[in-house]
Order: sequence, then structure tokens, then C-alpha cells
Amino acid sequence: MKYLKTLFKRPFVQVAFVALGLSSAWAYMAISGTSSELVRAAEKRLAQGQLVAQAANVAGLSETAPVVIELFTSQGCSSCPPADALLTELADQPGIIALSYHVDYWDYIGWKDPFSSPEATQRQRDYGSTMSLRYVYTPQLVIDGREELVGSRRGDVLLGLEEAARTGKAVSLSVAGNALFEPTVNFSNELPLGGSATLWVAVFDEQHETEIQRGENKGLFMVNKHVVRGFERAAEWNGTDASVSFSFASLGLSPKDGYALLLQDGLGGAILGAVLNESNPS
Repeated sequence: MKYLKTLFKRPFVQVAFVALGLSSAWAYMAISGTSSELVRAAEKRLAQGQLVAQAANVAGLSETAPVVIELFTSQGCSSCPPADALLTELADQPGIIALSYHVDYWDYIGWKDPFSSPEATQRQRDYGSTMSLRYVYTPQLVIDGREELVGSRRGDVLLGLEEAARTGKAVSLSVAGNALFEPTVNFSNELPLGGSATLWVAVFDEQHETEIQRGENKGLFMVNKHVVRGFERAAEWNGTDASVSFSFASLGLSPKDGYALLLQDGLGGAILGAVLNESNPS
């Protein structure tokens, strides 16, 4: 320690430390400046309703595959309202499938979220396991089953959406037949030989407005969009068949306001294809 103190008193060492500090500061400012410019550009495209479409066009994709964002939130979480507001905004954007899962592990702190469910918590834990996360949290946002981030970090979310749009999807889905009772799901492409995927269905309520009377968010009037009320495995796809069918009644689900179909690798892997069906769009 005495040697280090003596060494630091030498002028050339002090200059070196100052230069290192300035270099780090300049690097940080350069990165921050670039990030800010990218976010401002993304905000402009968002305002034009072109956030996902323009990113797909830049990547040379002929079709704009929807980007799926899944927010894990709770009305009892004081950090969640900004993320809920962002999801509400993004839910009305073209090319985005936005789903709000209300977890149940906040229910013991003063306010029981009326839309919470153990299924939502399990969905989040499945992602945590697949992504080898040490823990899950709220507000956590998962983009296309590939990336997770804090759902209230607006700039990061917008840039993540554009990156996902540039990546695209392996399979395109479309719904035929009786879409609200026994839909037939058509697949446009095949998976690699021997591949398979799970077709999930998430039914949601279009919007809920709640006055929070207790807990960390007491006194707030919260708006929650696309609140998932049921999430079930609809079918297993072998990767080659042109279509599969399922019945909402057999799954115990009722798609009153709408639903999303997610073709996914395993329980919490990459989302390979998705389609949105809204029976009561805002």
C-alpha cells in the first residue's frame, strides 16, 4: 500500500490516470450520444406507426412478421406503472403483439391484483429457466422469447423491438375456419428436418381500468391493456404439416376480446411465428 501511494505521487502516473479517466468518459459520452440518437429516431418511427415495418424493410424482409412482447407485471408493484403505460402504447402499434401477464407473487403486499394468476408466474419462470436467469422480477419484458429487459426502460424496449423486427420469424401463421371457436392455423414454412414446436394460445381482455385502494400503488388509477386471462398449449406442430386445428372449448378458454397464437420452441424458447386475432379492437 505504501508503494502504491508513493507511485501515485509521481507526475507521469497521475497524468496516466487522468488520461485513462478522460478516455473512459469520452467513450461513455460517445456511446450514450449514439444511443440517444437511435432512440430519438425510433421514437419518430413509433409516432408514425412505422417502428416495426421500417426495421423489417431495412433488413430486406418481404413481409413484416409481428414482434411479440410479453410484460410480466403486477398492480401491487410500484415500479410497474411506467411499464404498463408503455405496453398500452405499444399494443396499438402495427406489427406488435403485446401481452400483459399479471404475476401472483406480489399479491401478499397490501393489494391483490385481480388479474394475477399462477399461470402467469409459471410462464415467467419458464422464461427464466430457458434464459438461465438467477431470478425473475417485475416489470420484466420478454421480446420474441429471445431477449429480456426491464419493461420500463423505454429506449431499450424500442431498440429491442426494431432488432427483433430485423430478425424476422421462421414461420408465418394465419387463422382460418371459425376463428372464435375452432380455428385452423395455417403454417407457411417448414422447420428443419426433425424439428417441432409448441403452439400456445393466450386469450386476453382488451383493457382494464382499476383504482388501486391499498398497497404500494394506493391512490393510482391504472390502465392495463391486453391482460392475459388464459394461457394454454393448443397443439404440437411437427414442423411439416400445413395446418393444425384446435377447439377453445376443449382448452377451457373463451376468447371474448381476442387472442394471440404463439409458435414457440419449447416452453420458453424463441417464438418462431405468431398471429393476433382481436374480436374487439380499440
